[in-house]
Amino acid sequence: MAGENGMDAVIVAAREAQVAVGEIVQSGADETRIAALRAALQREFGATLPDGYAALLRRSDGVDFDGLVLYGSWQSEANPGPGGFWQGLIAANKLWREGPGHEGYLVLGETDIDLFTVDIDGSNPVLRDKVSSDVNETFPSVGAAIQRLLATRG
Repeated sequence: MAGENGMDAVIVAAREAQVAVGEIVQSGADETRIAALRAALQREFGATLPDGYAALLRRSDGVDFDGLVLYGSWQSEANPGPGGFWQGLIAANKLWREGPGHEGYLVLGETDIDLFTVDIDGSNPVLRDKVSSDVNETFPSVGAAIQRLLATRG
């Protein structure tokens, strides 16, 4: 699929840029881990993991790159991944739900100023202002959003 090839290219470029400056990158998640995440998201939040985000997780189980964090499948503060990466989808969304107004969507990641979210059913990928939750940008797919977010880094 052309979209996945484009996502592969920006993920590879981001990983190469991170390695070049000595940063730690996350390896990809396997199908067992993705299935466990799908079940946990449904149980905890009634949420659906978008297939486009699962595709990212297969390539890199979380990203922390130049002000962009895309949450991983399992990490938490109590159980961080390589390099201390703790921003797993479940842990991060529990934190976001401590404040009001974040229950209607799933937060997939964040930049310095925006949240990358989808509706609970996994549709409607958008960037929202972190403070006001106003929608700043919409995307045709999760894959397109990931490509745009990664391509503007580094």
